[in-house]
Amino acid sequence: MSKVKRMGLSFMTLDDVDVKGKRILVRADLNCSLDPETRGITDDSRIRATAPTLRELRDSRVVLMAHQGRPGSKDFVSLRQHAERLRQLGLNATFVDDIFGERAKQAIEQVEVGQVLVLENVRMFDGEMKKGPPEIVAKEPIVQELYPYFDLFVNDAFGTAHRPQPSVIGFTVYLPSVAGRLVEREISVLTEVLSSSAEPRVFAMGGAKVGDKVALMRRVLEAGCADRVLTGGLIATLFLVVSGILPRHYAASIKEFSEAEAVAEAILSDYSDHLLLPADVAIEMDGQRIDTPVEEAGGGPILDIGPRTMATYAEVIRQARLVFANGPMGFFEKRKFASGTRSILNAMADCKGTTVVGGGHLGAVARSMELANRISHISTGGGATMAFLAGKRLPLIEALEAAANRMTRK
Repeated sequence: MSKVKRMGLSFMTLDDVDVKGKRILVRADLNCSLDPETRGITDDSRIRATAPTLRELRDSRVVLMAHQGRPGSKDFVSLRQHAERLRQLGLNATFVDDIFGERAKQAIEQVEVGQVLVLENVRMFDGEMKKGPPEIVAKEPIVQELYPYFDLFVNDAFGTAHRPQPSVIGFTVYLPSVAGRLVEREISVLTEVLSSSAEPRVFAMGGAKVGDKVALMRRVLEAGCADRVLTGGLIATLFLVVSGILPRHYAASIKEFSEAEAVAEAILSDYSDHLLLPADVAIEMDGQRIDTPVEEAGGGPILDIGPRTMATYAEVIRQARLVFANGPMGFFEKRKFASGTRSILNAMADCKGTTVVGGGHLGAVARSMELANRISHISTGGGATMAFLAGKRLPLIEALEAAANRMTRK
């Protein structure tokens, strides 16, 4: 356990266990973006992100479980093509179209050292969507039928860390359990974001989900983790309305306005000197982008930050020692309104400090701009990243902590 303590982690990792020759169950997050027409994978970054853990287990017999989409959604498909992507990455991956039935069990018994057996999408089992503490969800058949076949459980699915579901936390009740390299890195990097003393520390917050994001803003400001907070997207609209710069009817575009308004008011009251709001914005008129001062937006939807704001934000980011960004600055899906988001990412690529993108849409844009190698870390988590930074306890981490305690008592 010495390595874990030295890294400041509260759970065990692959450094703490012998994996050679063992049959190991790996829970990964392979949930990919799919083409809505062909349902083929368009972004395999999460598959690539878990590949280092799988390569490190090359002397083991590995069985991988993961999900894709959720029941009823258009991206709820088989993991067959995900296994093919793993093969393209040089891994000896095979696939079985079963989760815990006889075909799966036979394939698990026959898996060889150096092989990665991919089970079918775990959400094709209805019980996987149940939530509860480990001891409760561990009673689900997916856990009860599979755990006797394994020597070790490795959780590398950071994107599901906030979901207390059977395949995420249930196996920790019965099996020695450790974090994979992806989970280890995610927690280490995000802990650095919260604990860094390097100044200035900049948070760039955009997109939607305003309830979660203003709660995160309040936490990092109260904890002294952020010197400047830059705003875009609906986050900026919220603060511009609450501050009285934009008329009240703009609140109609924000689903969570009522729950977020009081928090935004408190932030403006206590931390206005840390907060940067757009000075100019982009609207659409006759299909064209029009940049205008905020006060002259004219009542139409605000679709991006304007050029003066882009320049200000970019300069703040380039001078920062640590930058965390989550959410786009505008309606980036329309190319003419992607400028603000792209400018933020380009500035992060130029920044000499530590730069972290909080996954989701912003991470996808960064990869499409081929900036991934110039940004310190692009998180694979969306909700999990936000929950961790907001100070919420993640079920995945709590389950691994409890497993570590059991392992050290033996």
